[in-house]
Amino acid sequence: DMARASTPATALAAALALAIAGEAAAVERTLYRWVDSTGKVHYTDALPPEAVNQARAELSARTGLVRAEIGRALTAEERRALEAEAAASAEARTRLENLRRADEAKVSSFRSEDDLREAYSERKLAIDETLESLEAALASQRGSLHQQLAVAGDAELAGRPVAPNTLETIGALRRELANQEQARIERAAEKQVLSEEMSRLVELFRERQQRDQPAAAPEA
Repeated sequence: DMARASTPATALAAALALAIAGEAAAVERTLYRWVDSTGKVHYTDALPPEAVNQARAELSARTGLVRAEIGRALTAEERRALEAEAAASAEARTRLENLRRADEAKVSSFRSEDDLREAYSERKLAIDETLESLEAALASQRGSLHQQLAVAGDAELAGRPVAPNTLETIGALRRELANQEQARIERAAEKQVLSEEMSRLVELFRERQQRDQPAAAPEA
Protein backbone atom coordinates (compact mmCIF):
# COMPACT_ATOMS: atom_id res chain seq x y z
CA ASP A 1 0.00 0.00 0.00
CA MET A 2 2.80 2.41 0.84
CA ALA A 3 4.44 1.71 -2.53
CA ARG A 4 1.15 2.39 -4.35
CA ALA A 5 0.67 5.63 -2.38
CA SER A 6 4.15 6.89 -3.29
CA THR A 7 3.64 6.33 -7.03
CA PRO A 8 1.60 9.49 -7.69
CA ALA A 9 4.10 11.57 -5.70
CA THR A 10 7.00 10.09 -7.65
CA ALA A 11 5.26 10.74 -10.94
CA LEU A 12 4.52 14.29 -9.92
CA ALA A 13 8.15 14.88 -8.97
CA ALA A 14 9.31 13.43 -12.26
CA ALA A 15 6.87 15.64 -14.18
CA LEU A 16 8.09 18.71 -12.31
CA ALA A 17 11.70 17.82 -13.04
CA LEU A 18 10.93 17.41 -16.72
CA ALA A 19 9.08 20.71 -16.79
CA ILE A 20 11.97 22.49 -15.10
CA ALA A 21 14.47 20.88 -17.45
CA GLY A 22 12.33 21.83 -20.44
CA GLU A 23 12.08 25.42 -19.25
CA ALA A 24 15.85 25.57 -18.66
CA ALA A 25 16.46 24.23 -22.14
CA ALA A 26 14.14 26.88 -23.57
CA VAL A 27 15.96 29.57 -21.59
CA GLU A 28 19.34 28.41 -22.77
CA ARG A 29 18.36 27.88 -26.40
CA THR A 30 19.57 30.56 -28.78
CA LEU A 31 18.05 31.80 -32.00
CA TYR A 32 20.14 33.49 -34.67
CA ARG A 33 18.97 36.36 -36.83
CA TRP A 34 21.06 36.87 -39.94
CA VAL A 35 20.74 38.32 -43.43
CA ASP A 36 21.71 36.42 -46.56
CA SER A 37 23.38 37.83 -49.67
CA THR A 38 20.00 38.81 -51.17
CA GLY A 39 19.02 40.84 -48.10
CA LYS A 40 16.53 38.32 -46.75
CA VAL A 41 16.34 38.04 -42.95
CA HIS A 42 16.51 34.56 -41.43
CA TYR A 43 15.76 33.28 -37.92
CA THR A 44 17.33 29.89 -37.24
CA ASP A 45 18.35 27.86 -34.21
CA ALA A 46 21.62 26.92 -35.91
CA LEU A 47 23.91 28.84 -38.21
CA PRO A 48 24.44 27.47 -41.72
CA PRO A 49 28.02 27.53 -43.01
CA GLU A 50 27.39 30.56 -45.24
CA ALA A 51 26.27 32.64 -42.24
CA VAL A 52 29.10 31.80 -39.85
CA ASN A 53 31.22 34.80 -40.84
CA GLN A 54 28.34 37.23 -41.33
CA ALA A 55 26.97 39.76 -38.87
CA ARG A 56 24.17 38.36 -36.77
CA ALA A 57 22.12 38.80 -33.62
CA GLU A 58 21.77 36.11 -30.96
CA LEU A 59 18.34 36.04 -29.36
CA SER A 60 16.83 34.21 -26.41
CA ALA A 61 14.43 31.55 -27.70
CA ARG A 62 12.24 32.03 -24.62
CA THR A 63 11.94 35.83 -24.56
CA GLY A 64 12.92 36.83 -28.08
CA LEU A 65 15.27 39.46 -26.67
CA VAL A 66 18.65 40.07 -28.26
CA ARG A 67 21.48 38.69 -26.12
CA ALA A 68 24.37 39.76 -28.32
CA GLU A 69 25.23 41.45 -31.60
CA ILE A 70 28.04 39.71 -33.47
CA GLY A 71 29.86 41.63 -36.18
CA ARG A 72 30.90 40.01 -39.40
CA ALA A 73 34.33 38.44 -39.64
CA LEU A 74 37.00 40.86 -40.83
CA THR A 75 38.73 40.36 -44.14
CA ALA A 76 42.48 39.77 -44.22
CA GLU A 77 42.97 43.35 -45.46
CA GLU A 78 40.84 44.76 -42.63
CA ARG A 79 42.75 42.72 -40.07
CA ARG A 80 46.04 44.03 -41.43
CA ALA A 81 44.71 47.58 -41.30
CA LEU A 82 43.63 47.14 -37.67
CA GLU A 83 46.98 45.61 -36.75
CA ALA A 84 48.81 48.49 -38.44
CA GLU A 85 46.62 51.01 -36.59
CA ALA A 86 47.28 49.28 -33.27
CA ALA A 87 51.02 49.22 -33.95
CA ALA A 88 50.99 52.93 -34.89
CA SER A 89 49.07 53.77 -31.70
CA ALA A 90 51.53 51.80 -29.59
CA GLU A 91 54.45 53.54 -31.29
CA ALA A 92 52.86 56.96 -30.70
CA ARG A 93 52.35 56.14 -27.01
CA THR A 94 55.99 55.07 -26.74
CA ARG A 95 57.17 58.30 -28.39
CA LEU A 96 55.05 60.38 -26.03
CA GLU A 97 56.37 58.48 -23.02
CA ASN A 98 59.97 58.91 -24.18
CA LEU A 99 59.34 62.61 -24.80
CA ARG A 100 57.90 62.99 -21.32
CA ARG A 101 60.93 61.30 -19.76
CA ALA A 102 63.30 63.49 -21.77
CA ASP A 103 61.38 66.59 -20.70
CA GLU A 104 61.53 65.50 -17.06
CA ALA A 105 65.31 65.15 -17.33
CA LYS A 106 65.65 68.59 -18.93
CA VAL A 107 63.47 70.26 -16.31
CA SER A 108 65.63 68.76 -13.57
CA SER A 109 68.64 70.68 -14.88
CA PHE A 110 67.08 74.11 -14.15
CA ARG A 111 66.86 75.70 -10.73
CA SER A 112 64.10 78.14 -11.64
CA GLU A 113 61.66 78.99 -14.40
CA ASP A 114 63.67 82.13 -15.16
CA ASP A 115 66.80 80.01 -15.74
CA LEU A 116 64.82 77.79 -18.09
CA ARG A 117 63.41 80.70 -20.07
CA GLU A 118 66.79 82.39 -20.28
CA ALA A 119 68.48 79.27 -21.63
CA TYR A 120 65.86 78.83 -24.34
CA SER A 121 65.87 82.54 -25.17
CA GLU A 122 69.61 82.31 -25.84
CA ARG A 123 69.11 79.34 -28.13
CA LYS A 124 66.30 81.12 -29.99
CA LEU A 125 68.48 84.21 -30.35
CA ALA A 126 71.23 82.11 -31.94
CA ILE A 127 68.71 80.68 -34.42
CA ASP A 128 67.40 84.19 -35.20
CA GLU A 129 70.94 85.34 -35.98
CA THR A 130 71.42 82.37 -38.29
CA LEU A 131 68.12 83.15 -40.02
CA GLU A 132 69.21 86.76 -40.55
CA SER A 133 72.48 85.59 -42.08
CA LEU A 134 70.63 83.19 -44.36
CA GLU A 135 68.18 85.89 -45.47
CA ALA A 136 71.10 88.20 -46.31
CA ALA A 137 72.86 85.43 -48.24
CA LEU A 138 69.65 84.61 -50.11
CA ALA A 139 69.19 88.24 -51.09
CA SER A 140 72.78 88.41 -52.34
CA GLN A 141 72.45 85.15 -54.28
CA ARG A 142 69.18 86.31 -55.87
CA GLY A 143 70.88 89.54 -56.95
CA SER A 144 73.76 87.64 -58.52
CA LEU A 145 71.37 85.28 -60.27
CA HIS A 146 69.36 88.18 -61.68
CA GLN A 147 72.58 89.69 -63.07
CA GLN A 148 73.61 86.44 -64.75
CA LEU A 149 70.10 85.89 -66.12
CA ALA A 150 70.23 89.43 -67.54
CA VAL A 151 73.54 88.65 -69.25
CA ALA A 152 72.05 85.47 -70.70
CA GLY A 153 68.94 87.38 -71.80
CA ASP A 154 70.98 90.06 -73.56
CA ALA A 155 72.89 87.37 -75.45
CA GLU A 156 69.65 85.68 -76.50
CA LEU A 157 68.13 88.97 -77.65
CA ALA A 158 71.26 89.76 -79.65
CA GLY A 159 71.09 86.37 -81.33
CA ARG A 160 74.32 85.21 -79.69
CA PRO A 161 74.76 81.90 -77.85
CA VAL A 162 74.92 82.19 -74.08
CA ALA A 163 78.49 81.73 -72.89
CA PRO A 164 79.16 78.37 -71.21
CA ASN A 165 80.62 80.04 -68.12
CA THR A 166 77.43 82.12 -67.76
CA LEU A 167 75.28 78.98 -67.92
CA GLU A 168 77.53 77.27 -65.41
CA THR A 169 77.32 80.27 -63.05
CA ILE A 170 73.53 80.36 -63.35
CA GLY A 171 73.32 76.64 -62.49
CA ALA A 172 75.63 77.04 -59.49
CA LEU A 173 73.66 80.05 -58.20
CA ARG A 174 70.39 78.17 -58.49
CA ARG A 175 71.79 75.19 -56.57
CA GLU A 176 73.17 77.47 -53.87
CA LEU A 177 69.84 79.29 -53.60
CA ALA A 178 68.02 75.97 -53.18
CA ASN A 179 70.47 74.87 -50.46
CA GLN A 180 70.18 78.15 -48.57
CA GLU A 181 66.38 78.13 -48.84
CA GLN A 182 66.32 74.60 -47.41
CA ALA A 183 68.61 75.70 -44.58
CA ARG A 184 66.29 78.63 -43.87
CA ILE A 185 63.26 76.32 -43.71
CA GLU A 186 65.08 73.94 -41.36
CA ARG A 187 66.20 76.75 -39.02
CA ALA A 188 62.66 78.17 -38.93
CA ALA A 189 61.29 74.72 -38.07
CA GLU A 190 63.98 74.33 -35.41
CA LYS A 191 62.89 77.64 -33.88
CA GLN A 192 59.26 76.48 -33.79
CA VAL A 193 60.22 73.18 -32.16
CA LEU A 194 62.33 75.06 -29.61
CA SER A 195 59.42 77.36 -28.77
CA GLU A 196 57.06 74.40 -28.30
CA GLU A 197 59.64 72.61 -26.16
CA MET A 198 60.09 75.64 -23.92
CA SER A 199 56.32 75.88 -23.42
CA ARG A 200 56.14 72.19 -22.47
CA LEU A 201 59.04 72.49 -20.04
CA VAL A 202 57.65 75.63 -18.38
CA GLU A 203 54.35 73.84 -17.83
CA LEU A 204 56.14 70.77 -16.52
CA PHE A 205 58.35 72.90 -14.27
CA ARG A 206 55.27 74.52 -12.76
CA GLU A 207 53.60 71.14 -12.27
CA ARG A 208 56.69 69.87 -10.47
CA GLN A 209 56.83 72.98 -8.26
CA GLN A 210 53.18 72.57 -7.33
CA ARG A 211 53.72 68.88 -6.61
CA ASP A 212 56.76 69.54 -4.45
CA GLN A 213 55.18 72.32 -2.39
CA PRO A 214 54.44 71.25 1.20
CA ALA A 215 50.77 70.95 2.00
CA ALA A 216 49.36 74.03 3.79
CA ALA A 217 48.87 73.55 7.51
CA PRO A 218 45.17 73.40 8.49
CA GLU A 219 43.84 76.54 10.14
CA ALA A 220 43.19 76.37 13.85
